Amino acid sequence: MESTASGCFPRYSWLDFLFAVVGVCTFLFDIGSDVWLAKEFYQHGEFFWFAALLGFMLVSSAVVQMFSWFWIQYDSQLDNYDFQTAGRRVVLFGSPKRVKLTCFLHICQLGFLLRHISAIWLGFCVWWRGEKGSEYAVYLTHDLSMLRLIETFCESAPQLSLMIYIMLHNNQARTIQCG
Repeated sequence: MESTASGCFPRYSWLDFLFAVVGVCTFLFDIGSDVWLAKEFYQHGEFFWFAALLGFMLVSSAVVQMFSWFWIQYDSQLDNYDFQTAGRRVVLFGSPKRVKLTCFLHICQLGFLLRHISAIWLGFCVWWRGEKGSEYAVYLTHDLSMLRLIETFCESAPQLSLMIYIMLHNNQARTIQCG
């Protein structure tokens, strides 16, 4: 990746855009597989495992949404925030008028998904259309990477430990435990 004149962030490239799109697809697949696994536990009458899995999903989602909200609030107080978001069609951020909408979306657990969509759209505008804002697009991508890392440690690692425990406890592996 080539660096900008400021040297702070590398330029946003097609590879960054590709990884952002793949990232949102894997995020949606992860949610779908978690819901499918919870449904399977419920249908098989394994309510304890259903509740444990649902608890991991809800706590992880709440933690990620809180970090996302706090980072948006922090970013809005930065000196060049208005300059970075002005004139851009940023889906989630960029306007003081959208603070209540952004808060509502985070409460409804949709803020992280809309951060993905916003980063993809901004990345598309920077990479394909050649608009300014490469540093801000890279910054948003880094935010998403950190939020995914938090989600991994809050949800995926405990789920993996739970599935291994269930397989060892029952002395068998079923298809639903590999989801």
